[in-house]
Amino acid sequence: MSTPRRKPRPLDRHKQDFRDDRLYIVACDDTYAPKQYFEAFKLSRLHIHVVPTQDGTSSAEHVLKRLLEYKHEEGDERWMLLDTDHYTKREHQKSFRKAIKEAEEQDVRVALSRPCFEFWLLLHHLTRRNTGLQTLFTAKDAETLLKKTLGSYNKRNLKTEDFPLAKVPRAIRDGIAIDASVGGGDIPNANTSRVYQLWESIIKNASPAQLPEEPRDLQRSLHRY
Repeated sequence: MSTPRRKPRPLDRHKQDFRDDRLYIVACDDTYAPKQYFEAFKLSRLHIHVVPTQDGTSSAEHVLKRLLEYKHEEGDERWMLLDTDHYTKREHQKSFRKAIKEAEEQDVRVALSRPCFEFWLLLHHLTRRNTGLQTLFTAKDAETLLKKTLGSYNKRNLKTEDFPLAKVPRAIRDGIAIDASVGGGDIPNANTSRVYQLWESIIKNASPAQLPEEPRDLQRSLHRY
């Protein structure tokens, strides 16, 4: 017997209805790159809805507030993508940590990148042994390295073909290895990206028929745990 589909329900009063088996609501402190990146992937059995920053309100507490305004159902997952470049100023550190703590209390997962989301994009092309990855201090540094690696990079107009699903497993594996070597707990002491944690969940719940061979192999290994 096939699993009954969900009745249509609004993501919020401004958005269209979704009927996917699993919904990922992903709020971020970026306006452009994460939304274009994730929404380029069309996977059955799930839908990834990215809530970008609005009107320059990119602080962690504003990201969390926007996320908590969205209706969700049991089985849906809520995530925040945060960059440490918004945390560097001392006056922002207390509110940043407070937002992460509140997210945990609200069953919201946090995938933090240091210095920024572009570090995750770089892992699609550079291995963890590339020394350039650990010499990035700012988001601008990461964007400069992406331009050097890809020939061009514009976060307002992301070339999603530069980041195909087939490259995601390698990024996940290198992301795991890098993160394991970084101390600091919730706030890492060195460059890393925990976007791999979101991807692990997405791949685990995706339909195998829509995955290329390497992500399908990764999916099989994830289901062993």
